Amino acid sequence: MKKKTKWKIAALSVLVIGVSASGWAYWSLDPSRHFENQDIPVLAQPQTAEAAAPGPVQEPPKPDMKSFNILILGVDSRSGEPSRSDVMMAVHVVPAERKVNILSLPRDTRVPVKGVGLTKLNHAHIVGESKGGNQQGTLVATQTVSDFLGVPINYYAKTNFEGFKRIVDKVGGVDLTLEKDLHLKFQKTTIPKGQQHFDGDTALKVVRERYGAEGGEFGRQEEQSQVLRSIAIELLKPDKIPQLATLLPSLRKDILDTNFSDSDLISLAWLFKGVGQDNFRYTQLPGHSGREEDPLVGSNLYYWIPDSESVKKIKEDLF
Repeated sequence: MKKKTKWKIAALSVLVIGVSASGWAYWSLDPSRHFENQDIPVLAQPQTAEAAAPGPVQEPPKPDMKSFNILILGVDSRSGEPSRSDVMMAVHVVPAERKVNILSLPRDTRVPVKGVGLTKLNHAHIVGESKGGNQQGTLVATQTVSDFLGVPINYYAKTNFEGFKRIVDKVGGVDLTLEKDLHLKFQKTTIPKGQQHFDGDTALKVVRERYGAEGGEFGRQEEQSQVLRSIAIELLKPDKIPQLATLLPSLRKDILDTNFSDSDLISLAWLFKGVGQDNFRYTQLPGHSGREEDPLVGSNLYYWIPDSESVKKIKEDLF
């Protein structure tokens, strides 16, 4: 009888500890509470042409309300060459309101890059990396986006194509909804419209396809934002929660580079998963196509030329 009583007490103790731990995790990692208790860093603030070179801001002003901006970079890393940022998204997050605004920045956007002049946005990472390696590439890219949009950048997450594929595979694939059949030009195959479950290799082909996607480059960007949310949903499915302790360190290696902590990433994924459709806003950078001389490569290139008035309005509406 005593043995049974001891077993019941032990089982009850384990249950209480488990419930308490789950409650603590829920309480501490809830996005509004987690980020409210953080000192939000500022990696870049808008600078004038005379300001110092890009780099971390030493004493950032503290915002009245806890919101922050993330720069997401998908870089094209090729052996022996500086990395170009093929994917760039500026994301504004308001944890207390569970609000996420995503602004997709076309890689061909014509922007000023310090020390170069008006060039393609994806050249910013090349310029920085050529001067000071991977970290400087990140800093120049973040500073360029901060200057262009007129907003601070607080966090960044950077991966390459191989890392992206591994992340998608490790969360078990992602669900994407295609509005129409997608023809993959270089693979010479077509993916039918509707909801599809993709592994890492196919998901990468989908988000890199700019010719067969509906809306071309802009259609590709919208698919990229779908992937972000889908990864968060997969990561926090009930069967994945027990694996987070081992899964997250592995995912961090595939992200390659970020200033988010492990707990930040879990809390952010939680927010992305739970945000309502009305609070998940995706915007494409307005402008027009054109050709201009590029000072970096010394030839006439295709650009996406942003509308300056629309950029001001985007800053007011999204950030």
